[in-house]
Amino acid sequence: MTKVRQSTFIILVLSAMIFVYGCSNNSASNQPASSNTPAASDAADKPGATELNYALGQAVSTLDPHLSVGGSNANVILNVFEGLYAFNSKLEPVPMLAESTEVSEDGKTYTFHLRQGIKFHNDKEMKAEDVAASLNRWKEKAPRAKNSFGDSNFDVVDEYTVALKLTAPQNDTLAQLSHVLNFAAIMPKEAVDSAAPEGITEYIGTGPYKFVEWKKDQYIDVEKFADYQSVAGEPDGFSGKKEPQIEKLHFSLVTDTSTRFNSFLTGEYSLVDVSLDNLPQVENQPGIEIIKSTSSDYNLVYNKKSPVFSNLINRQAVNTALNVEDILLGTVSTPDLFELNPSYMSKANVNWYSEAGSDQYNLNDPEKAKELLKQSGYDGQEIVFLTTKDLGGTFYNATLVVQSQLEKIGFKTRVDTYDYATMLTKRADSGVWDIYVGGFTVPTTPSQLLYFNPTYGFADDAKLAELLKASTSALTPEAIKTANDALQQYAWEYLAVSKIGNTFTYYAIRDNLQGLILYAGYPNLGNVKVLN
Repeated sequence: MTKVRQSTFIILVLSAMIFVYGCSNNSASNQPASSNTPAASDAADKPGATELNYALGQAVSTLDPHLSVGGSNANVILNVFEGLYAFNSKLEPVPMLAESTEVSEDGKTYTFHLRQGIKFHNDKEMKAEDVAASLNRWKEKAPRAKNSFGDSNFDVVDEYTVALKLTAPQNDTLAQLSHVLNFAAIMPKEAVDSAAPEGITEYIGTGPYKFVEWKKDQYIDVEKFADYQSVAGEPDGFSGKKEPQIEKLHFSLVTDTSTRFNSFLTGEYSLVDVSLDNLPQVENQPGIEIIKSTSSDYNLVYNKKSPVFSNLINRQAVNTALNVEDILLGTVSTPDLFELNPSYMSKANVNWYSEAGSDQYNLNDPEKAKELLKQSGYDGQEIVFLTTKDLGGTFYNATLVVQSQLEKIGFKTRVDTYDYATMLTKRADSGVWDIYVGGFTVPTTPSQLLYFNPTYGFADDAKLAELLKASTSALTPEAIKTANDALQQYAWEYLAVSKIGNTFTYYAIRDNLQGLILYAGYPNLGNVKVLN
């Protein structure tokens, strides 16, 4: 057995991908977000507020970390729960609740040694039975984990040791345990055992803040966990030291973009996402910093079970018609906030980025698309777009541009619009939609691509599953590249989705907010302080 940091095949696939990009001189945005942060000694001497108000832009559908697919859910969950590992800003998995990890030479067995003396928010000590119960539930509930780990289990070895035995090497195991969505959070075994089918009912973690109250569609309150035991190391991404300075975090649901922004201007909030229209009011203002953060990986998802898009030729017709630049402009209004990218991975993710199949990206050929529709036998069935006006209207705006492009080639369409939480519920029902256009948290490895899983967009394809498995079981850089290129090439042939591009978001941050780290748009509030 070798220590994981010495295991070459694990390290090589977890290379740097910076999620947050700073404007002006703020080049280290995954460190504390504000470049105006005073020296630690100065900030420590200044009095701080005891409460931080944080505006959530979309409704919270669940606080179950194993079920959470992002958005406002993750903003809260990531400050209450912790996992065995967390990503730093270079996308390197860093131990959090794990003391150390050993990986067998064949890459099939992971042995996790746990930190001792760690308390849950109910004062119970975390032990191996809690970790095994949590992670076995996670791999059953989270599509990414279920697809990757299958029937493999996390087993208790002793009081502070858990082992995972795989049937094949999985080169992104620690990345899976670090990802912020469908978060591999650790909770007491009792919380797992008492969980209802729709989610846990006890929100008990080990994080710097503990759950207090959730008033649905209004607010969520969490408070400082006095017995929190931090790891050592500089804060970086969601890894490293957390020393909570705020007694209470008050998360308010404020879905209207203008209301959130105006409340920021009045001082109610210290952080807000900023639309292009509102940007002139805050840029170059003293005491306010503007940063640009990676926001989403935009895709058009086909419902492969729908009568229309179970037909590959109809998917090809849509993909051939798309003008992705117009879609992205309709979504974020300026080229400064998007980049064209044919890969399912960020260009900065050097070990996983691939341009295989890119000749099928951004074809913008309506006449050829019309020919494909004739070939498919499409006879005017109405296709239903599923969307929401939440999230500042970005999903909705993108959907309308796509709708216009598809109507021009002969599709009959309808747009069904819901609040965000309802849209997520509808998206799981294959009988009520045909196309969904939206943003996804930028993935780190192929196994985190939700739309390659049968449970999301219903991509039930044996070859896709085989190529996905091959990409994450390869053990050398050369083998990984070959397998990943093959996966990306076939993905463009199968068309589970049509890639649109990557988007960014502006944030305004007051200089009285110290210690904030924005990571892929998600806040690490473990070290924040609000100066009076």
